[in-house]
Amino acid sequence: MYKRTFALILILALIVGCGGSKELQQELSEVKQDTQGTDSTLVVLDARLKEFSQEVKAMRETYNENHISLENLYKLNAESKRSIDELTSEVDAKLASERSRADSVSSESRQTSDEQISGLQAEQAGIRESIAGLGTSIQNTQFQVDSIYAIMDPEKMAVLEENLLNIVSQFSLLDSSFSEFQLNVADHMMSSDDQLSTLELNAKVQDSSNYDILSQLVFLENKIISLTNSFNELMAMPSTTPNIVRTPMTQTPVQQSPARAKMDYETYKQHYIDALSSYQNGDFMGAIDAFEMLISNDSQNDYADNAQYWIGESYYALDEYSKAIEAFRKVMQFNDSNKAEDAQLKIGYSYLNSGDKARGYNELERLLDMFPESSYREKVKQILASR
Repeated sequence: MYKRTFALILILALIVGCGGSKELQQELSEVKQDTQGTDSTLVVLDARLKEFSQEVKAMRETYNENHISLENLYKLNAESKRSIDELTSEVDAKLASERSRADSVSSESRQTSDEQISGLQAEQAGIRESIAGLGTSIQNTQFQVDSIYAIMDPEKMAVLEENLLNIVSQFSLLDSSFSEFQLNVADHMMSSDDQLSTLELNAKVQDSSNYDILSQLVFLENKIISLTNSFNELMAMPSTTPNIVRTPMTQTPVQQSPARAKMDYETYKQHYIDALSSYQNGDFMGAIDAFEMLISNDSQNDYADNAQYWIGESYYALDEYSKAIEAFRKVMQFNDSNKAEDAQLKIGYSYLNSGDKARGYNELERLLDMFPESSYREKVKQILASR
């Protein structure tokens, strides 16, 4: 097509070139225009041909896929038919087996079935008679109802119906009121729960405050008791002999002479009084040094167990509870010590003040077991009850 057009154009060009006629040139230009229009048309047709080819290709692929799917459907159909045939054969076999089994039932079983059927038929007849009696009763009741309606005044019936409607409306109001009441009760319950939670929290805070106050009171009471006991000890001591000269404690430190001669009774007592006075004046470290010196000098003296006890009291006053516990436990090593009961009480207090509440309560309970007639019994029970 393109070659023919080109040849025609070439021939026309030669004719124009040879003749040079204006008419031929015009015809040549017209032919060129026609040729250009034809070329554009051919381009469009060529593009459409390509699109058509692509559509045909896509349709062919779709056809192939559908053909494959159709073959798969045929195969599934054949397999389904085969499965149905197999299932039909199995069902037929089972039916034949059941029929043969039914045919093999004995005549006695058939007679029993006949008797059961006869009994059922008799019961059915009785039920029919009962139904007939009920139908008669219903008819009689309906007749009575109709008679009552005939006797009653229509105006009275209207009044009754109106009263019934009023009752229904009142019931609806009561129902709505009851619903509101339930909501109010629920709100009050929630409010009460919140108040109860607040009260419980306040009670816990109050219990904690009470426990702190009780601890402070016990601490103050302990100080008062300790000072009172120390004064009582001083007041209970017999007066010293005037001609006995006390050796100052500063002149006889423990570190200077471990093999120092044992003090006599009166000198030991005077040093004990001086150490106890140091405790009363708040010089707890000085009291500890003085009491330790006395114990190292004569641990068998009547005042040695008391000196050991006041070492514990001095550490207790300094809030060194572990050392206080160690000192109080040493009091228990003295035979028949008159400070054993006090030492056991202070062991419990030391654990409580150090934060080991469980151990402190255990030690106080141990006091009650060791000393059933203890003068601290009621006080200890009060502390244990506050747990």
